Parts: sequence; structure tokens; C-alpha cells
Amino acid sequence: MSHYQSSLIIAASPATVYAALTTADGLRGWWTADCDVATGVGGELRFRFGAHYKHMRIEKLDPAREVRWRCTVAHLAVDTLKRHDEWVGTELSFRLTGLDDGRTRLDFEHIGLTPTLECYDLCSGGWDHFLASLQQYAQTGQGTPAASSCAEAAAQ
Repeated sequence: MSHYQSSLIIAASPATVYAALTTADGLRGWWTADCDVATGVGGELRFRFGAHYKHMRIEKLDPAREVRWRCTVAHLAVDTLKRHDEWVGTELSFRLTGLDDGRTRLDFEHIGLTPTLECYDLCSGGWDHFLASLQQYAQTGQGTPAASSCAEAAAQ
């Protein structure tokens, strides 16, 4: 069974896209404003989306070429799901290829996120949104990340 995959052409250099995937400002700019970010292989990334959270161990960093994470902890706070931790053990791979015109081809795979998982439809829709947010962030400096619960409370 195939896992979630997506490819995008981003009007930004591989170095810009790589920074969006490996820095606190970058990750907060396109995925979630509420995160703790390590910067080296073996380090941990902690992403929070209100009641949902995911922890990732950095498996590979190849500057301007590839970023790979493995999910070690996950909780999807969705009452209709029987399992709230289906992401644990899955791997996220972001492969970057520089194009002749200065743009970047991003090939993303969420290895282990397959249609057999209960959360597949919810999560694949989420990836569709957040990969578009990554593209927008890399191109313009402004993405559409999930807001933190603190930011949401302050805005009300």
C-alpha cells in the first residue's frame, strides 16, 4: 500500500526551502507557531497544534538536499479515532532538487502514512494544506501555519 507523497515546484532556492525545514522561524512560519526545534541529527522537534502534538527525531540533514524525521510521539486529539498515535514510527522525508531557473523541486513522503490508517484522510488533507503553506512561506516569507493556543487566546 502506498504512503502519502507530494511533489511541488517552489519559486525559491534549495537553501531557502532547507531553512524553512530546519530553523525555528521557518517551521513556525509554515507548520505550527507552537514548537520546540532542535538543529542537529538526533535532536528532537516538538510540534503542538492545540490538543494535538507530534515529536520528531531528526534522522538526516543534508543541507539544501534532504531533511528526514522519524515520529517518536504523537497524539491526534480526535474523538472519532480509535488510535491517537498512528504517526509513531512513521518517517517524513523532504528531498530538495535545485532547478536551473533557481526554483526547487520538493519531493515529500510521509512513509507509513497509508490509506489503511484510520487518520489517513484527515492527515493527508492536513499535508495538502501545510505543504502549500511551506511553498507560500518559502516564496513570500508568509505561510499559513497552525496558530498556537496561546496566540489564539490572545487574538480573542
